[in-house]
Amino acid sequence: MSTNRRFYIGNLSLKVTKDDLRRHFGLDSTPYLRSNSWIELPVERPGMSHGFGFINVPEQLASHLLQLNGTKLYDRFIKVEPANTQMGGRRSKVSIPSMFPSSYVMPIPQLANYPYGMNQYSHNMKGRRNRQFLQGPNEIVTVPEDRILQLIDVGVNLPNKAFSRDIRNVIEQADLVGIKKMILTGNTLQMSQSAVLHAKAHPHVLYASVGVHPHFTTKEWNEKTAREIEELAKDPVVVAIGEVGLDFHRNYSDEKAQVEAFTKQVEIACEVQKPLLAHERASHQKFIEVLSHFSGRLPSIVIHCFTGSVSEMSAYVAMGFYIGICGFICKDSPGKALRDALKEGVLPLDRILLESDAPYMIPNAPEKELDDVCKSLLKRCQPGRNEPCTLPIVAHTVAKCLGVDAEEVARASTENARRVFDLKLPVPTTQPAPTAIGSE
Repeated sequence: MSTNRRFYIGNLSLKVTKDDLRRHFGLDSTPYLRSNSWIELPVERPGMSHGFGFINVPEQLASHLLQLNGTKLYDRFIKVEPANTQMGGRRSKVSIPSMFPSSYVMPIPQLANYPYGMNQYSHNMKGRRNRQFLQGPNEIVTVPEDRILQLIDVGVNLPNKAFSRDIRNVIEQADLVGIKKMILTGNTLQMSQSAVLHAKAHPHVLYASVGVHPHFTTKEWNEKTAREIEELAKDPVVVAIGEVGLDFHRNYSDEKAQVEAFTKQVEIACEVQKPLLAHERASHQKFIEVLSHFSGRLPSIVIHCFTGSVSEMSAYVAMGFYIGICGFICKDSPGKALRDALKEGVLPLDRILLESDAPYMIPNAPEKELDDVCKSLLKRCQPGRNEPCTLPIVAHTVAKCLGVDAEEVARASTENARRVFDLKLPVPTTQPAPTAIGSE
């Protein structure tokens, strides 16, 4: 059993309705929220409220509801705070059946007046939290129009808690440097759900991939998770299955569990015919073996954040796979083999996709190799947290290795991404995008 928390919503426009509040707080985003959240809105007469109300949400979403304090609805900045004891009590709780674990969180909405917090979390690859104290959102870096590269980031972890306080700022900065579309990776069931809701809140800008990362298969993978991922995969905003695969390098999950989860998720990708965003570390032979069972049925395969050998890259290219290149290529010593492979012509332009993998894989290229724009974008990154706006640095590094202009790399990788993930051009609409609360 979980509990509900009650919140006071003040400074509302007198014309606000329950439907307006549901949309603003994203309470229609999932069946779970629709059945376990409710609104109390006193009205003076039909069509005119008293300017305040109450919202009841599952307790695990309480902190995220508070993040919407100060956001704008109609012409007013609304107030969100725990309800006082006179109206049922700040501590008053209603028991309801829980459908999600207590760790479940929802994505932050796209709102022009989003209030930023003063602290931030980043996560290392083992999921441990590193708390950092920030001074609010980073200053926006402007880029001269003739220096902008039009790019698509095919792998960014925006549902990660590292972006929970300033996601709008991060998206805005990415847009200003030319990154008009981003695909959000799902690493767990909860992050996959968050990616879907983010994509719905930012149509034609954010898209989702869903899946369970090999690091988390021992802990997360079961029949229920498989059914949920399969259902999410059918959503139109989902353009890929991932990040899924095998990792025998770190072995955070049992190898047998990894193979079982990967096999099932490849099967899902085949059924829905959506690309596979695949993670492979120190598991090349087993990885190929699993895929071979689906010969003739496989959709496009993208090797996410490639860090393997030249021979492995050659094998993947020969099989028609696409290679995702991230900030790893910029790292002086670790990225040398990848840079050499590009210089040797192993990877043609029509097989290259670019991804930031933010908040990971900061493109730490030697400063002497960066122009002023790239230096500014790299400096925007908070300690230990990459951002999608650094993707132009990756494009410039790839271009240098191939001996072509960065504009050519941008054009080719963008066209590849549109083709692989079937990304359509935006359809004009006058309808406001729905919003959703929280973030992972």
